[in-house]
Amino acid sequence: MHQPNKIVFYLLFILLIPFGAFGQGNEIDSLKNELKGHSPMDTIRAGLLIELANKLTYFDPNEAIPLMEEAISISKKTDWTLGEALSHRQMGNLHYVLGDNIKALDQYQKALALSHKTTDRQLQSSLLSNIGNIHADLKEYDLALENYHSYLTTSQEMGNRADEIKALSNIAIIYNDTERFEEGVSYLEKALSLSKLEENNLFIAAITNNLALAYKKLNENEKALFLYLEAAELAEQINNKYIEASALNSIGKIYLLFNDYELAETNANKALTLSKEIDAVEWQSDSWEVLSEVYEHNKKIPEALDAFKKHVQLRDSVVNEEKKSELTRKEMQFKMERQQAVAQEEIKRQQLVKNGYLIGAILLLVFSIMGYFLYKRRRDALEKRKLAEFNAKVAETELKALRSQMNPHFIFNSLNSISDFISKNDIEQADDYLVKFSKLTRSILENSEKKWITLEEDIELMKLYMQIEGLRFDNKLKYHVSVDNSLEPDNVLVPPLILQPFIENSIWHGIAPKKGGGNIDIRIAKDGTMLKYIVEDDGVGRSGQNREEKKTKDSYGIKITSSRIDIINHLKNTKGSIELMDKAEGFRVEIKLPLELQF
Repeated sequence: MHQPNKIVFYLLFILLIPFGAFGQGNEIDSLKNELKGHSPMDTIRAGLLIELANKLTYFDPNEAIPLMEEAISISKKTDWTLGEALSHRQMGNLHYVLGDNIKALDQYQKALALSHKTTDRQLQSSLLSNIGNIHADLKEYDLALENYHSYLTTSQEMGNRADEIKALSNIAIIYNDTERFEEGVSYLEKALSLSKLEENNLFIAAITNNLALAYKKLNENEKALFLYLEAAELAEQINNKYIEASALNSIGKIYLLFNDYELAETNANKALTLSKEIDAVEWQSDSWEVLSEVYEHNKKIPEALDAFKKHVQLRDSVVNEEKKSELTRKEMQFKMERQQAVAQEEIKRQQLVKNGYLIGAILLLVFSIMGYFLYKRRRDALEKRKLAEFNAKVAETELKALRSQMNPHFIFNSLNSISDFISKNDIEQADDYLVKFSKLTRSILENSEKKWITLEEDIELMKLYMQIEGLRFDNKLKYHVSVDNSLEPDNVLVPPLILQPFIENSIWHGIAPKKGGGNIDIRIAKDGTMLKYIVEDDGVGRSGQNREEKKTKDSYGIKITSSRIDIINHLKNTKGSIELMDKAEGFRVEIKLPLELQF
């Protein structure tokens, strides 16, 4: 069994695996009985072990691992090279399903080395595909392309059109992921032509759907719409609800661009129905997003709010999983690099030792050189480890900063406030709140991948955040933002929403408990080569807070911002800082960052 191609065909294989599960169970029981009746440690037993492990891959991969260890042992003892290669490949498949890409890659590479000692080119071809999948998962796109191109060449030489289609599609998706859309379109069109020659409707539907996405990225929306419609129709014919739901959501989004809200609603509703049938959470989120825009355009504010709530809830569950996957990917990549570094060090060390025996006359010099290289390797290894730890800290800090900005309490409090306005028949206020809230959340998500934005954009986000909180406090909150004349807000670059935790603390722990109104004063000025933020409020101050409030104010928000500033200091070699000061009435925060300019 090959490991299925993940890049474009993961839609297909995920749907195909569960079908015939009952038959698989019977086959597994039958193979287990055959193994019990065949005890000799020969190639027949090894073949049965490989076949049984294959059947167990998606049912119980942990049970299959000892079977492969036995198959590898038998194949070595009987000098069955092909069996040993097949066993290592199957072991790689098991680790891949279990999510351990490092062990999977190691097994695939062992299998590939053994396959060159056989005449089985199909085996070599499948292993190139598997290795390409691992590198694609780790976002090592150059290595992924290298293996996929080798896979393509081998498939073409063997005349295996199905594998050729998969190779072309995988190469195309790598190009699309790296925003080389013209090249991606070229390979997808080749794959589509071959799929039509094969009359493989499943491949045609999946590739057409991906081709439509590429054209949409190229802003060729008319062509993208035509292809999405074609993909949806074909997916419906072959009863592939996963591809059909994806295509219908995309069709709905394009109709929104064309301001055809009726057709957008029709396609979104159909996609939602299909998504629920197959429990595709991501597609359900997309459907609700389209419907919320349709309802908002049609002035159906309660329906728009309800749809938007459902979109946010489903999207957040998907985003959290993606963030976890990204952190896992980085951790696995670090482990792989560390293993490779250790392996290279061992090879070099052995070579140096061997050379030492050969040139005994200059033994002292050889030992000196070895000592220097060992020291250098250790230093380099430590540097790599520090870099990996720093990158992990960056990823963790970015995720925490995004979570603090997209605080669930803030989101649902805002949505409840909108709902409250609606229940009071204050549609105008509800609409104003919803527009501001939508704009803020969209801006936060768009800026979550950016390291820097202009000061002008950041000020607008802070103002929008304070306006929303002001509406919730019945305009009890007043604020003022001033920028020194020596600064050009549209030319100064700052980390997005660096002040948000402190503004939030001022509102909730300073002004909210205070009787009457409250003010927040934000001043931004140049301080030598640094940019200085000052945030002051006239709230109750820390003396008027209970112990838990103090702990929250003095730890969580500061910890996130301190981590962000530490990262900036490390990258820019600067001395950014945070300083907290109690006032007679209220609280003051001073933040210093390196002054960054666009031009």
